[in-house]
Amino acid sequence: MPSVLIVDDNTSVLQSLELFFQYEGYTVHLAADGATGLRLAAEKGPDIVMLDVEMPQMSGVAVCKAIKENPALSRLPVVMMTGRPLRGLVEQSRAAGADEVLGKPFELASLRKLFSDLIASRSALPVVPKI
Repeated sequence: MPSVLIVDDNTSVLQSLELFFQYEGYTVHLAADGATGLRLAAEKGPDIVMLDVEMPQMSGVAVCKAIKENPALSRLPVVMMTGRPLRGLVEQSRAAGADEVLGKPFELASLRKLFSDLIASRSALPVVPKI
């Protein structure tokens, strides 16, 4: 069963995505802030992470960058989401290492396919041995 970590400071977004991904057969981990999300990424080892771009204290962009800079987590697919206009945020998120950037609201059928594709592509990557 695949697992997803969803990080968003909006409780209704967390609850909606939790229900959707549970229905899709995912194990779901939730975090309401960036620091907790980063800790759970390391502890739970999800197959994919979904981050809100703008959160208080530690932004989704900062969390994404920390994930991608951590050798143990760097292969983890990260999908960023935002309710703000995408202009500028796409470049900023991609520079931090995001695999995809979505505007809210998004179509659930598209989200289902995107997550399936990203998890499959991660599985196809060769494992780099630890030195």
